[in-house]
Amino acid sequence: MGKKVGDWYHYAGAIHVHTTESDGTKSLEEVSAIGERAGLDFILFTDHMNLNNLDAGKEGFHGKLLALVGYEHNDLDDNNHYMVFDTPRVYGKDLSSAEYVRDSGRDNAIGIIAHPDEVRDRKGQYPPFPWTDWNVDGYTGIELWNQMSEWMERLTPRNKLVMAFSPRKSMIGPDVKTLARWDAVNRTRKIVGVASVDAHAFPIKVGPFTVEIFPYKVHFRSLRTYLILPEPMSADFAAAKKQVYDAIRDCRVFGAHIRWGDPVDFQFTGRSGAERVVAGGRLNDFKDAVLRVELPSPAQIRMIGNGRKLIEAVGRELQFNPTEPGIYRVEAWKQGKCWIFSNHIRIAV
Repeated sequence: MGKKVGDWYHYAGAIHVHTTESDGTKSLEEVSAIGERAGLDFILFTDHMNLNNLDAGKEGFHGKLLALVGYEHNDLDDNNHYMVFDTPRVYGKDLSSAEYVRDSGRDNAIGIIAHPDEVRDRKGQYPPFPWTDWNVDGYTGIELWNQMSEWMERLTPRNKLVMAFSPRKSMIGPDVKTLARWDAVNRTRKIVGVASVDAHAFPIKVGPFTVEIFPYKVHFRSLRTYLILPEPMSADFAAAKKQVYDAIRDCRVFGAHIRWGDPVDFQFTGRSGAERVVAGGRLNDFKDAVLRVELPSPAQIRMIGNGRKLIEAVGRELQFNPTEPGIYRVEAWKQGKCWIFSNHIRIAV
C-alpha cells in the first residue's frame, strides 16, 4: 500500500474516527478491517475522553493498516473539541481549553482543533460543537474539512432524503472562515491542516426511515488525509508511528475528497536553485523560486499566497513564480466541489 510519487511516498489515511469505546458503533479491530478493505494505510482513532484502545494494546498494524490511538477532548460546555495524538495521558475533564492545549503541548503531543467553525441549531438534536477560544495558542493543527460536520450543517427538511442517500456527493469543501484562520496563523508559525471524517456510523432517522448515513466504509471512501514521506512507511510499528506523527507535525500532508478522483499522484513542489521542497517545506529565497502543481486529472487549480487567490487555471499542471516572500498553498476543484487542498510551502519567511 502507499505509492511512490516523484521522490516521495504518499500514504492515505482517515483521521477522527470513533469506536465502541465512546460513541462509535464498531470496535477498533472491526473498523481497521473496513479501512484496510477501503484501501487506507492508516487510521487515527479519537474516542471521546479516553485512551482505552491504547491501554488495551490495540495500537499497531492490523493487517497492512496502521491503527494509531489518540482521543478527543472537550471543555465542560462540550465546546472546544481537541484531537490529541502521541500523548501519554488523558487530561483533566475539568480543564479549560487553554489548559488542555497547554498541558498537551508540554507533553509534546499533537493537538488538532476539531470542527472549529461548526454552525447548527444549538437547541436541535445534534447541536454544534465549535471552537470558541481563539485566544489560545500552542495547538499543532486545525481540522479544515470535517465530513460529518459539513453534512449536518447543510441538512434541511427539503434535502435530507437526497443527502441521506448520496452523502459523498453533497460535500462542497472546507469552510472559508476556517481556511482564513488557518492562513492567518500560518503567517506566524506552522500549523497543519487536515481533512477528517468524524466517523461514528450511527443511525439517523430520515422521515419514516432509519438509515446509517455514513457507514465506516462510506467515510473511508470520501475525505482522506495523505502523508508525504521521504521513504517508504516502515514495517516496524514504532518507526511507522514516528513517520506518521513527524509528517503531521511537519505539515507534510494534503487532504482530498476521493469521490472526484484518486488524488494519490498529486504533487505540489517548490524549488529555488538546488533547493526542492514539498508542502511543509521552506525555500530560503523567493527571487528565483518556482512553485509547481501536478494533478492526476484536469481540474480548476487555485494558487493561494498569503491568504489571497493569486492565479486560477484549468488543467493538470500549473507553474507559478512568486513575487514576494510568504506562504503558498494550492486547491484543486471539480465542478464547484473541492477535490484536493495542500498545506503550505514557505518562501523566505
